[in-house]
Amino acid sequence: MESSGCVGVMAVVAVSSSVALVALQIHKRLVSDFMKKVQTELGGARVRRPKKKVRFAADVIEPSADNEEYRRRRSGRREEGATAVASL
Repeated sequence: MESSGCVGVMAVVAVSSSVALVALQIHKRLVSDFMKKVQTELGGARVRRPKKKVRFAADVIEPSADNEEYRRRRSGRREEGATAVASL
């Protein structure tokens, strides 16, 4: 009779210890993930991203000096729009 009780106790110890080990591993993983999030929010461990390089298309025209041509075109459009509104 005592041997069956001993086997039962051994089974309980085995199951409870394996549950404890699994819980410990899950706890370690959750704590490490939480700490990473806290560090990134506080700015401690910033991920360095490389700067994006801008590449222009081959057909891009370099603007004229001081953007005079652009301003001339824009001012011409405003005057045309103002006369169209005035004629209504």
